[in-house]
Amino acid sequence: MTNHLILMFGCILSIEIFLRLNFLSHLNSILNSVRKVLHLIPSKKISDHWKEKVIPIYAIRMMKASGKILLISLCILSFFLFNNFFFNDFLEFTISLFGIIESIFFLISYFYLRKLVLQ
Repeated sequence: MTNHLILMFGCILSIEIFLRLNFLSHLNSILNSVRKVLHLIPSKKISDHWKEKVIPIYAIRMMKASGKILLISLCILSFFLFNNFFFNDFLEFTISLFGIIESIFFLISYFYLRKLVLQ
């Protein structure tokens, strides 16, 4: 029973971290930078000198956003690893078929309830 409650709390915490720390915004930032670089490199209208100046700027933007995504992911993962020390077989339960199905149920339910409350 405790594994179920901890999993539910972990799912809620994961969604809140995911949303409040703008995970999708950081991911979108990386994708936009990649698109710009892929457009910039083959372009013959843009000089090589300008490309040499701009590409490192895009690379730094991508590294910053990647670092933020990594930190967000590690924050969520640390919750589950931390609880595995205190509750027997918590990670095994979490990655089992039943745990995954239960996680999906908790995530969808919380996301739907959150949307209803915040409207």
